Amino acid sequence: KFGGGGYKVSGGLHGVGISVVNALSEFVEVTVWRDKKVHLQRYERGIPATELQAKPYKEARTGTSVTFKPDTQIFSTGIEFDYITLSGRLRELAYLNAGVKITFTDNRLDLLKSDTPKVESYEYRGGIKEYIAYMNREKQPLHEEIIYVQGERSNVQVEVALQWCTDAYTDNVLGFANNIRTVDGGTHLEGLKAVLTRTLNAVARKRNKIKDNEPNLSGEHVREGLTGVISVKVPEPEFEGQTKTKLGNTEVRGIVDSFVGEVLTEYLEFHPGVADSVLDKAIQAFKAAEAARHARELVRRKSVLESSPLPGKLADCSTRDPKESEIYLVEGDSAGGCFDGDTLVALADGRSLSFKEIVAEQAMGKEHFCYTILMNGTIGIERIINPRMTKANAEVIKVTLDNGETIICTSDHRFMLRDGSYKSAALLTPNDSLMPLYNKLSDTSEPGITINGYEMVWTPEFRAKRKVALEQTYYRKTIAALKQIEIEQGKLDLDAYQAYRLQINDKSLLRFDTFCKRYFDSNQALATEAVANYNHRVLSIERLKERVDVYDIEVPHTHNFALASGVFVHNSAKQGRDRRFQAILPLRGKILNIEKTDDAKIYKNTEIQSLITALGLGVKGEEFDASQLRYHRIVIMTDADVDGAHIRTLLLTFFYRYQRALIEQGYIYIACPPLYKVERGRNHYYCYSDRELQQRLAEFPDNANYTIQRFKGLGEMMPEQLWTTTMNPETRTFKQVEIEDAAEADRIFTILMGDRVAPRREFIETYGSKLNLTDLDI
Repeated sequence: KFGGGGYKVSGGLHGVGISVVNALSEFVEVTVWRDKKVHLQRYERGIPATELQAKPYKEARTGTSVTFKPDTQIFSTGIEFDYITLSGRLRELAYLNAGVKITFTDNRLDLLKSDTPKVESYEYRGGIKEYIAYMNREKQPLHEEIIYVQGERSNVQVEVALQWCTDAYTDNVLGFANNIRTVDGGTHLEGLKAVLTRTLNAVARKRNKIKDNEPNLSGEHVREGLTGVISVKVPEPEFEGQTKTKLGNTEVRGIVDSFVGEVLTEYLEFHPGVADSVLDKAIQAFKAAEAARHARELVRRKSVLESSPLPGKLADCSTRDPKESEIYLVEGDSAGGCFDGDTLVALADGRSLSFKEIVAEQAMGKEHFCYTILMNGTIGIERIINPRMTKANAEVIKVTLDNGETIICTSDHRFMLRDGSYKSAALLTPNDSLMPLYNKLSDTSEPGITINGYEMVWTPEFRAKRKVALEQTYYRKTIAALKQIEIEQGKLDLDAYQAYRLQINDKSLLRFDTFCKRYFDSNQALATEAVANYNHRVLSIERLKERVDVYDIEVPHTHNFALASGVFVHNSAKQGRDRRFQAILPLRGKILNIEKTDDAKIYKNTEIQSLITALGLGVKGEEFDASQLRYHRIVIMTDADVDGAHIRTLLLTFFYRYQRALIEQGYIYIACPPLYKVERGRNHYYCYSDRELQQRLAEFPDNANYTIQRFKGLGEMMPEQLWTTTMNPETRTFKQVEIEDAAEADRIFTILMGDRVAPRREFIETYGSKLNLTDLDI
């Protein structure tokens, strides 16, 4: 091979391919057929186990067979070959080498759950022309015939196939050098892009599509909607980097440029209809780009005029080192649920304002302060920031409390219980005691109160001052028993309470008159009010048919606030992060489906504006500059339901079509929150799949008592749960987004997100039977 005559071209010039396989395998067996002989040798863990054997063979067969088994001592956790990855690479090789037949057989019958092996054959006589047809089979071609260029110059083989599509707004040009996918481009792609731009501009001027006083079409314009493949075979390739993802041979650019230019010019002259169609689309792209440029300038001008160029709803991290920073793109402005806009918030100035009113007043520059439970369990006052509508047309429930108040909110909003923990609204029961806020307007006649209009709040601190005469246990047990009697009897029945005291004979339950004397200076009215104010309970929960716009606020430091109905609720899950290096960007609703949209609308879209501004990038990939990227981990974190999956797909579509470099350079991740929480006694376990759940349950004894909680939204998690399971670098699970098969990725995005319904229907009909209905939030 290295003597110069083994192969004309090769993609594996490190010389370590089979050597590495040999070193990492329990055994390798190589069989070579040549000159009517069969040569065999076996290696075990890199060392020859047999001498090279040569035996006569009756047929004039040629070829090589390599059999190997990965070493379990090295791959101790096991190794399982991915069928999709292997089949995709083999299919790609068959396209790149027209006429070569590759047969792929999977004999893992247990994994296949079949009695027969799975066999696929790949053979494409049309080579990369068939590859283009495969990638465009769900699109609408602008011209039926695929433009094809093939030839050789200076021992460099060049093969190019091109086809434009009407329903695509970005280009998808794949480059290969010696059968290796060059994801970072190289001189062959540079030559192809340059010759396309120059040739189409020359043809446009010749056909009077562009006037003399008009500027040339840019490369981005002429390639809009293009699907292309360029494959070069170079005798001595120079790849940049160990991964061989960029071709560096400078002579290849000139060879591609001159050769393709000659053939493409001649083709377009003989096919004027194709030339006109492609040029019309390019000119339309140019006009759309001009509209987008004006929109973009408006966005940039607005950013300059504003005091801060970053989106207001971005909860940024403190570090300024992009390598340390990560940003979470989350679904909705609050991962903890939201309220109907008319819901009243208890303010520290004595007023109760609705969310809508708070939004309006803060827009006029006013500040608001609310009641909040501090870390030590007492009630304090904290500033309200970022009041906003978080979701339009949301599904809501109505929670009715025992004081007659009703609260309309999303089912995942968390209410604070009497013990300081939180529980989602949909999971509340009549047995849950909610953290109360009861207050009354005091005046100067109240002992100890000297400020007119001061809100006297029944806080744990206030209660502590009332019960200094005896130990806390007496007060807590007595008031709890009185409250229970009030709930059961519908009123504070003192005879029923006395009978209860005598029945259980608990010395820590005080007589009511003693309770009043020691804690309330014998004031029965105050004692009765204290019992009524002890806690709140839920009477009913009703799912409403009517959808409403929902709102939320942020409360720094404590992340909870009191509603005017008398209960405390959580505000958002942003405290589940490490503010030093983790940023949160809430995206309201579902972002624009850019697969169906032109550039001008994209630049005008608020959510995409916020996204690209937060990242520090422009929209189009041509503007990508890694040095401007503010975060080196961009994490898509959505709920584990259908809506969450759709939002994730919309974001991936945007990144794939407009910022593909972010994916190719490994900046995009998907967070994997747990699906289940299993509680057994004092222990709890998080499970990330149905299989993991079943494995965990199988470990329990048959008579074990346990509860299972299915997380359908991130808002159902407590902040510490969100941190432990999803955001803590030590314990979280991320999936890094990669493009393993560019053609298949392009096809899937076209099917799922494109305009045409028929391919999507066919996809659903094909794979719908494999869907696990338990994953759907229905």
